[in-house]
Amino acid sequence: MKNTYELFALIGQNMKSIRTNIIGKSQEKMAEDTDMSRSFISHIESPNVDTGISLDTLFFLAQKYNFDIRKFFDGYEKLMDKENEEDS
Repeated sequence: MKNTYELFALIGQNMKSIRTNIIGKSQEKMAEDTDMSRSFISHIESPNVDTGISLDTLFFLAQKYNFDIRKFFDGYEKLMDKENEEDS
């Protein structure tokens, strides 16, 4: 992948969507539930995120809130298609 930050941003965007639409919690409440800091959650959800989130953390969240971990990667195919078009 040419730009890993695009993947980080995708996961963060999906995390925000999952948190608000599936889990239904604020960053503060999710932070309390998971022993993560609100600033960490905010950073991951930021469109300018420059770091990734571990698979361990993604699995933990998916199990804790009972949703499919693949939701974090919704849109990955489009991202790869876009990259492949740019390489052509």
